[in-house]
Amino acid sequence: MDAAQRQRKLAAKAARRKAVVTEKKKAELLGGSVTSQIRVAAKGPIARCTMPSNLFDVGIGVVIVARKLPSGLLGCAFFLLDVFCLGVKEAFYREVAAHELKSHMEQQYTEGSKDIDPACARKLIRDAAAYAASLGLPAAKDTPAVEAIFGDVDAAACTETFTFGKDGKPFFVAGPYDSPARVRAVMQALEKSHGLGGGGADFIIPLEP
Repeated sequence: MDAAQRQRKLAAKAARRKAVVTEKKKAELLGGSVTSQIRVAAKGPIARCTMPSNLFDVGIGVVIVARKLPSGLLGCAFFLLDVFCLGVKEAFYREVAAHELKSHMEQQYTEGSKDIDPACARKLIRDAAAYAASLGLPAAKDTPAVEAIFGDVDAAACTETFTFGKDGKPFFVAGPYDSPARVRAVMQALEKSHGLGGGGADFIIPLEP
């Protein structure tokens, strides 16, 4: 892959991450209690449960869980997962029309998606959070509230095993919206849990001036 191709892929990935942040900000503008909205949504039938088909190749992507609401809209939970290091980076909820969800999925799954059993989706999210916690890195603060979208779906019913990290160790890639303070906090956690000097973890971070 030449430099131009790499730049295009990085630009596309940055655009997808920006879209996730934008959607999260929109979700925060919703009226009423999001927690109560999720509680209502969790009672509806599951309409979609999807993940990027290449999640464990590229390391980052969005898992989407959508349930049908009495209003005709879809109650959608979005989980931005970093399976190489950070676990659950973002978790938020929105209520959208079917065509809006379709548009969002087209933005997020530019390299393909696949349906995932809800039990396995819940297990994946929990296991990703647990992996990051083992590195001293907490999940996004809204994760427990948004995870309630699964309702009575039992993660233990999933027999699939997920492997986190890259090449057997954590791999931290600083995102375009990670502040210098956030990058330092992650690096300190990795140093404490794995020791960066001895090759216990890999990372790509921007050079500070």
